[in-house]
Amino acid sequence: MRKRKPLIVSISIVILSLLALCCLYAVLASSTFFSQRDMSYTTNQQVSPYIAIARQDAIDAGIPPDLFVRQINRESGFDPNALSPSGAQGIAQFMPETAAHLGIDPWNPVEALKGAAQLMAHYTKMFAGSYAKALATYNAGLGAVQHALKVCGEVHWRNCLPVETRQYIAAILE
Repeated sequence: MRKRKPLIVSISIVILSLLALCCLYAVLASSTFFSQRDMSYTTNQQVSPYIAIARQDAIDAGIPPDLFVRQINRESGFDPNALSPSGAQGIAQFMPETAAHLGIDPWNPVEALKGAAQLMAHYTKMFAGSYAKALATYNAGLGAVQHALKVCGEVHWRNCLPVETRQYIAAILE
């Protein structure tokens, strides 16, 4: 009987240790901490010059640099070669007509970031400082925002925007 007790205790310790290791492995395997950390480091390392340029362009234009950086990240992930299915081009995702109207090359990230910051400053002033309305205009167009304000009013205007635009605003402002 005496020999069985140490054997049972040893087996119990081994089983509990294996169970603890399995639980730890499951937590680590399901955790995105490690993969996000590595990916964000690589991404930030690759685009840091564009982030710095975007921040400075926002400051120069008088708009919040943190929000502008989030906006460009949402638009293209700071990819100067981005092309959307709808035809939006470059780092700031300008439609060709808008870029031509602004006199910028949408494929030139320096020009595009400066143009986007100035356009956002213009839209922000147009809507008496409302960055949410400026974002909606950048994303959905002036006509969509004017329609939303007319139909749903000043309080509920966002409810009249396309779902994609509401998600766009929320992702950048929150």
